[in-house]
Amino acid sequence: MPNLKSDPLPGPKRDALVQQKLEALKKEYAGLHTKKITTEANIKNLEDNLAKLRAAAEKDYGTSDIEQLKEILETRRQENEARVTAYEQHIRELKENLTAIEADHAEEA
Repeated sequence: MPNLKSDPLPGPKRDALVQQKLEALKKEYAGLHTKKITTEANIKNLEDNLAKLRAAAEKDYGTSDIEQLKEILETRRQENEARVTAYEQHIRELKENLTAIEADHAEEA
């Protein structure tokens, strides 16, 4: 498209070019406006979801502070690891007891 100020065209051609440019700008504006509305709706939804998640965290864990939640998670991981270790030890003892019982029963037979 020629530069409208430095390259003058006859009136009707010039008007047509201005009209084309205006239509292109209107179309671009409409797209940007739609994008703005969509973005604003997404932000609102994300803010609502965040508020719900914060409320759930407060209810379930007594806090919605991310650092405190990380500490709670680490504490629970350590507790779970300790429970698994204790359970593993319990199973090992059961197997040892069963082996001893089977050995005693084999000697009696």
